[in-house]
Amino acid sequence: MDLKQIQDLFRATDKGDSERLCKYIHPEVVLTMVGVEGVDAPFDRPGYFRFLEESIRYREGRNERTEHVPAHVKIEGSTIVVRGFLKIEKNESAEEADEYHPYTDVLKIRDGQIVEYDILYDI
Repeated sequence: MDLKQIQDLFRATDKGDSERLCKYIHPEVVLTMVGVEGVDAPFDRPGYFRFLEESIRYREGRNERTEHVPAHVKIEGSTIVVRGFLKIEKNESAEEADEYHPYTDVLKIRDGQIVEYDILYDI
């Protein structure tokens, strides 16, 4: 994966575009999340896509949307580490300011797709 593909991965994630995400996420992926409320076990690919759909619906119900803002990307062999911020954009009429939460993603690549995906959120 290159920087352009990583950018597209995050854009597809923000939109919940599972069809596009299938280009990047291996069918046998093991995806873990640390620091995400209510997530106690790893996801497989369909489980992760369901999680994204639920998260997007939740944000839409609050007139919010999320955007991944990768700040630093390190690609070394079959390992990619991304540090960035998850921006929670509030509705313009909201009395609250947008929120930015740090994340670190560690991706292991096999055959051009993510086979291990560790998300470390807000730690």
